[in-house]
Amino acid sequence: MDLKIDDLKAFLITYKDGTFSKAAQSLGLSQSALSQKIARIENTLQTVIFIRHPRSLELTTAGEELLLYAKETVQKQKDFLEEFDQYGDSISGVIRIAAFSSIMRSRVLKKLAPFIKKNPKAKIEFKSYEVYELEEVLKTNKADLIITDYFPKLRRAETIEIGCEEYVIIESSKSRSVPNTFIDHGVFDNATESYFDYYQMDKDYERIFVGDVYAIIDAVEYGIGKAVMSRHLVEGAKTLKIQAKRKKYLRPLVLSHLKQNYYSPLHVSICEELRDI
Repeated sequence: MDLKIDDLKAFLITYKDGTFSKAAQSLGLSQSALSQKIARIENTLQTVIFIRHPRSLELTTAGEELLLYAKETVQKQKDFLEEFDQYGDSISGVIRIAAFSSIMRSRVLKKLAPFIKKNPKAKIEFKSYEVYELEEVLKTNKADLIITDYFPKLRRAETIEIGCEEYVIIESSKSRSVPNTFIDHGVFDNATESYFDYYQMDKDYERIFVGDVYAIIDAVEYGIGKAVMSRHLVEGAKTLKIQAKRKKYLRPLVLSHLKQNYYSPLHVSICEELRDI
């Protein structure tokens, strides 16, 4: 049995692009040539790796196992070859980080800026999602690392707490806020609900939605309503009043990635950089 590295690369591109036609274009191959590569893998493994839908592809259980193996194998080869690059004087490669928008902008980018400047060959892709989307993002290989405000329960995920956020209620210091109105990011934003649950407060409030966390802060400044917000985002803002309780409501910041036997130097370095944000 033998799995060719080029076939594994084709498999990864096919899964990433979601269809054989798009993957064939990305690889500069005909669809029949790409299908032969995937068929060669399936013949070697004696199992199906893709469930083919009319407009999409889905991994089988064997395909999910192959995904981890292929990523690891391709990355190991890439790192090995770079050891023989006479110009390889810094960490290189590509890594994709996904997080919810407020933590991405306020902490992740700030934390990694010095690393990026020091390692110009390292390419980091930053992507923002709703918190509830992030587990699926990791599971479907749309990102290599995710940051959530809870501990994911994915079967193959490895998690580490890298920090926390204190949540407080904010209101305008200049305009009278609309009473009992709280502003959330969207219908799936549970910041207000979880805050009220934590302090066992009556949920006698109206919800309105603003699609961006920084727009929420603006809306509070204008007196449209109050909001439950990460304290570090509003600390020192003269236009806002912060209602903080003696017993702090803290939510964890959790870094997660799929378990592998091998991690690239870039992957290891980024995990270390983000260990305390």
